[in-house]
Amino acid sequence: MHYFFKESAILEAEREITLEAEDVNHAYRVLRLRKGAAVVVADGRGAAYHGIIVSITPGEVVVWLVEPAQNSEPALKVTLLQSLAKGEKMDLVIRQAVELGVSRIIPVLTERSIPRLTGSREAARLLRWQKIARSAAAQCRRAFLPPVEPICDLDKVLKEIPGRLALIPWEHEHERGLADLLWQIKPGNNEVLLFTGPEGGFSSAEIEALCAAGAKTVHLGPRILRAETAAIAALTMVQSAWGDVGTGPLSRYNLRDANRK
Repeated sequence: MHYFFKESAILEAEREITLEAEDVNHAYRVLRLRKGAAVVVADGRGAAYHGIIVSITPGEVVVWLVEPAQNSEPALKVTLLQSLAKGEKMDLVIRQAVELGVSRIIPVLTERSIPRLTGSREAARLLRWQKIARSAAAQCRRAFLPPVEPICDLDKVLKEIPGRLALIPWEHEHERGLADLLWQIKPGNNEVLLFTGPEGGFSSAEIEALCAAGAKTVHLGPRILRAETAAIAALTMVQSAWGDVGTGPLSRYNLRDANRK
């Protein structure tokens, strides 16, 4: 079933809404939907409704909302703080992170970040990332549209750490594995911050600053992963242990606790 976002609307059963202009051409000419087609419309804030197209033209698509659709949002709230990566790598990370249930994405400028975006280039790139996130959220049927926030310096995002569980996959961490850590602790308030580095990794000074703020370094295994691979591998492991990827609503941690009772 085809999925669309209508961020500006308050969705309710038994009412009509018109799709956003950017979705009209896609629905009419690309998908070739016609009157009577079943669709789902979400508001990007957590609500989604099954609907029926009651009118469709090259300039407007009107949908009659019928009933709420199933919510597929994970209880775990993961913020991905991704260091800027080259070319399409950042696009790939954003797309796959949204598919895996990330709640928020913050692009971070670090010492070894190769792209240095300023002014109009930064605005254009941010708009591109937001469109990628929107497309990925629709593709995987999410009712919540994860925001891609403006690029931040590392010093600014250090303020996000206090009171939250913050993890940093780091190639020079040899003792504490992420998989082992996932068995040992549980995130407070169901919140996790995941910091992932650029192609050259975090500098020693950046790691010191992150750890001083309360973050924990972890390793992902014996092999050095590419920046985009490391981000998605770490996010998958976190969502598998504490979220809803693979194991469903009962994580291994909760299952272990339940078996003790």
